[in-house]
Amino acid sequence: MDPELKEKLMTPGPPVEAPELSPNLRLASLTRREENKVIDMRRKHSYARCADAMKFFSECSSKYTIGVVWKCKEHKDIMNECLRRANTVDDMDRARSIFVSEKQKGLAEKQGKPRTLI
Repeated sequence: MDPELKEKLMTPGPPVEAPELSPNLRLASLTRREENKVIDMRRKHSYARCADAMKFFSECSSKYTIGVVWKCKEHKDIMNECLRRANTVDDMDRARSIFVSEKQKGLAEKQGKPRTLI
């Protein structure tokens, strides 16, 4: 395989834009359920960033059944390297800031509505 193509496939796409948060807001104050939502969001973003590498592996794996373990090893390594590069601490912080800003927007919308018991 051409080394330039291999490096191109291993390099993830551009990261998702994240909003700026106020410095006094703590990102670590999320519940376990919220943290799991953030992880799912980060996973979806990394899959989108590595779509080319994942397509490259899936094309190879669709040709074989049991032999996929040996025949597509290089393809799998390229896909895993792309996903590893796309899942950094900065990406996790970016996903947290997106989640917190969406949560703040939702809370701001709720404040204007009257509460009902039913």
